[in-house]
Amino acid sequence: MFGNKETKEEKQARKEQELMARYGLEDVSPEYADAVKKAVSGLTGSSMIELGTALSGSAQDVAKLTLLRAIVEQNFIIIRELDKIAKK
Repeated sequence: MFGNKETKEEKQARKEQELMARYGLEDVSPEYADAVKKAVSGLTGSSMIELGTALSGSAQDVAKLTLLRAIVEQNFIIIRELDKIAKK
């Protein structure tokens, strides 16, 4: 029952892998993988901040977070597409 306990590092690595898969970045070239993982690891803790802001923040704060999230997603798309081009 308690034998399957994840360590903090394992949980962080699992969340990073899930986000990498979500954005289609799991096969990024090794030379870019560390930078992408650092960017993704910054996102793993931000969901709680977003939730707190959504519940207690102003409409402007929520709109800013939504727009920033869209920019992050666009950046990951650009990274993925540039990596494909570089591999060709």
